[in-house]
Amino acid sequence: MSRLSRLRSPAALLIAFGAALVLAAGAAAATAATVASSAPPRVITTGFPAGGANPGIFTDTCTRSLTAPNDPIMMPGMTGMSMQHDFFGNPAVDASSTAAMLRAGSTTCTTSADASAYWTPVVYQDGRALVPQRTLLYWRTPPAVAASTRTMPEGISLIAGNEIATAPQSTSIVDWTCTTTATDPRPGKAALPHDCPAGSQLRLVIAFPDCWDGRTMDGRDRSGAVYATAAGCPASHPVHIPQLVVHVTYPTASGAGITLSTGPQTQGPPVTGHADFVSGWQQSRMDADVAACDTAQVRCGPVKGADATPQGGKAP
Repeated sequence: MSRLSRLRSPAALLIAFGAALVLAAGAAAATAATVASSAPPRVITTGFPAGGANPGIFTDTCTRSLTAPNDPIMMPGMTGMSMQHDFFGNPAVDASSTAAMLRAGSTTCTTSADASAYWTPVVYQDGRALVPQRTLLYWRTPPAVAASTRTMPEGISLIAGNEIATAPQSTSIVDWTCTTTATDPRPGKAALPHDCPAGSQLRLVIAFPDCWDGRTMDGRDRSGAVYATAAGCPASHPVHIPQLVVHVTYPTASGAGITLSTGPQTQGPPVTGHADFVSGWQQSRMDADVAACDTAQVRCGPVKGADATPQGGKAP
């Protein structure tokens, strides 16, 4: 029997057809797996309050992970040479840390999907370092730009505030306030530390830029991100990203004797408030929460667990 005849025999055709089915099934399974892995995680926000006149938002809370004179954005690789910083989030951060090194690491935040590094200058009172109680993080987007907002890109770093300021900064960027109480649920902003009422604690609030140029990932020279104005994002920085707002709470009700670190062993006036951020988020989780909360204008409240699952926010 010729080779062509053998290939055309019923038995050979059946074997070939079976093999083709197996290969097709395998290809289909592989394709399905690829689609499933690339699809954004589903975030359920049924029953959560709408943002209304307030921004769509989700939050994250981190405890202090370490204190060290390091700054991986401004002074990369220069261990021990920056001002003293309180770090929050990834506890493995050091002077040489990059976003890729942080990602998928451990964290002190309420969701393990956020292994980012956040840091602020150490705050002193009468020369004694105050250990932050906690840091509350907002990821917010106002209604007017929600539809055009894009998630922060994987690996971005940003800086907010001015560490060399010689005068009080705008309270839209850096403000000193107090934690809320039953009698004062909306404490006011101030450019300098001040006394807080009984039952309240001093809090430093720092808002990050929310307009990105679409290409700059390194926040060192601060050219890649600026603050939106009433007119929106400028043409030079046309990409609106969620605004990160850091709230650091300190164990004091007094605004007297407050200074900020200015070097490894030096302190200065409390006008140099600033904060730094290197993203170590699992990008698919960040994307999903931004879409479900910021873009959709839902008050999602805190995110928790490995999936950064929103817990539901308070009605505006």
